[in-house]
Amino acid sequence: MLSRFTQQTGRIGTYAPSILKKEFHGSAVTMAKKHPKQIKKENLAKRAAKVAEFERTKPSFIVSRPAPFFNVLHTPASAYQQVENQTGYQHFLTEEDKKFLFEETPKKAVESSHMAAVDGIDEALKSEKAKVETLQKIVGLQNANAKAVQIWNVHQAIDWFKLKEGDTGSPEVQAAILTVRIHNLNSHLNQHRKDKHNYKQLRNMVHQRAKLLKYLKSKSAERYYKCLDGLGLEPRAVEGEITV
Repeated sequence: MLSRFTQQTGRIGTYAPSILKKEFHGSAVTMAKKHPKQIKKENLAKRAAKVAEFERTKPSFIVSRPAPFFNVLHTPASAYQQVENQTGYQHFLTEEDKKFLFEETPKKAVESSHMAAVDGIDEALKSEKAKVETLQKIVGLQNANAKAVQIWNVHQAIDWFKLKEGDTGSPEVQAAILTVRIHNLNSHLNQHRKDKHNYKQLRNMVHQRAKLLKYLKSKSAERYYKCLDGLGLEPRAVEGEITV
């Protein structure tokens, strides 16, 4: 009786691992349906992750990414530093004006005053060149205030985005002018954070620029995306809800 029992238990012990492998496996757990609450919890977690990623990658509504257009602009600090390499002048001087004032006028002054006959043409032109350098400093941006620098930047924006000569009212030009004013005001607010009045003005200009660009998109999608690329703006920065 005992030997038969031990034989049976030994047989059971021998075959126990194989029985466990056949009866207890994970396929039933993996194939089981998830509880609706668990499914809802996972879906909410995925949705929250998408919202967090969307907010993380949200572009700035104020500061644009680097673009070639911004390389031609000046800040008051950069304008004050251009002493040797004079590139900008006040009062909207054109290339013709510069040529007339700094090249042709000294020669005409020497000829009209007969200074060349007295001191020689080289000495006379040297004297006039000193006067030209003084005039360049007077009308240069390094002696201009912040308002004059912003006006010069606006003029550069018009030249960069104009569709034809004399164009100052197209959506591209108006959006570029607003971008210059937005960047200038944002720089001011970074230094004076309690200036609530100008902060409201900044918010109004950002919404006004978005309105102009949306209008441009309704007229021509090609011009719209070209303008965004030129201003360094993402579509998300002017479309949908804008929070400044």
